[in-house]
Amino acid sequence: MIYREKIMAALESRRADFTNYDTDFRAQMQLYTAVLDELVSLGGDGLRARLDECEAPGALPTQELDQRGSLIVRFDQDWRTHEDARLWSLEALSGRTTFAADGSQILPSKDYSVPVAAVQVAWFENAHAPEGGYVKDATFEILPPTEILVRTGGVTELSEQVVHKRRYGMEAAALRHFMHSAAARGFDADKPPVVFFDSLLVISFAELLPDEQRESYVAEITSLLDTSKQTGVPLVGYIDTSYARDLVNMLQATFDLADAPKIHDAALFAERLAWGDRTAFFACARRGILESYGDDWRRGIGFVYLQTTGDGLPSRLDIPMWVYERGLLEYVVDTVRGEVVVGNGYPYAIEAADQAAVLSGRDREAFYALFQEFAERERLRLRVARKAASKAQRR
Repeated sequence: MIYREKIMAALESRRADFTNYDTDFRAQMQLYTAVLDELVSLGGDGLRARLDECEAPGALPTQELDQRGSLIVRFDQDWRTHEDARLWSLEALSGRTTFAADGSQILPSKDYSVPVAAVQVAWFENAHAPEGGYVKDATFEILPPTEILVRTGGVTELSEQVVHKRRYGMEAAALRHFMHSAAARGFDADKPPVVFFDSLLVISFAELLPDEQRESYVAEITSLLDTSKQTGVPLVGYIDTSYARDLVNMLQATFDLADAPKIHDAALFAERLAWGDRTAFFACARRGILESYGDDWRRGIGFVYLQTTGDGLPSRLDIPMWVYERGLLEYVVDTVRGEVVVGNGYPYAIEAADQAAVLSGRDREAFYALFQEFAERERLRLRVARKAASKAQRR
């Protein structure tokens, strides 16, 4: 239940905090956007020279900055109607296979005396062929008590992190399997399939994890990157709301600016990009997790910001450097544009995989009902907490 008066009173008590945040944000934005245009005048060589002594400046320019002569790469289409956009996307995607995988999970609950968890990962493959047709499928795995119970000191706890890690591994495995299968079938190297990963390829979230878990996530992502390069199938790490600060950190190092903790890369381009426009391609040179990626990938991932809505912040695309080096960058970005048009603001391939994978509240209730049925048949000593049973009756 929402108590409107209490919420408004609580917000009012924090008015100064929000006002100060907004004032600081605007000041930092003004300072950093003012030097954005100076990047082009420096040129790639000049920019690299200024960053030469900085081990991890956040980002490094590629040759595209000099080749384009601009920080922004404009999209050359001007549609008058949404139908025009859809016609363009149909033509752009024709014959291009796209693939995405996504997962969902049922976390273990203390309401059941026998611990259980589950992960479902679904995938969507679309060849965008004139005759139509696509592949949508899923896999489902159970995590038994032996996998989700962990000891911490004198207590045995249910580990949700184990479930999240399994989901991540299953999603990566689905993408790797597709890439190997596509390579085995063969494809035109100038028109390869494009694989969407519903996460960034630079996994800074893993820095907060214990060593063993961090190493597991790094192993998954570097294996995915290896497979992409070996098979020649471009991989796109896509996120529509990114708070990455790689370009902000690069600007700070280049122009010796004051720290700006409240702003992020996407905000820098909020008023500079029209639909379909993107930034020039930069190599990610972030400190931290990339040091664990090994020599092949420590500086082997690049990124662009792509405007995928009419008025929101641009989305971030993490793309392996080999894609740019083989001249496939614009092909991949056009594929993303086409998918976003079909998906009304979000890549349709990811959206379709998510819809197939998602486990709703009702799905979870059905799962536990089946688990109880299984426990009775197998004569397991399963007890359900009174609170959970009461909730089920009320709902």
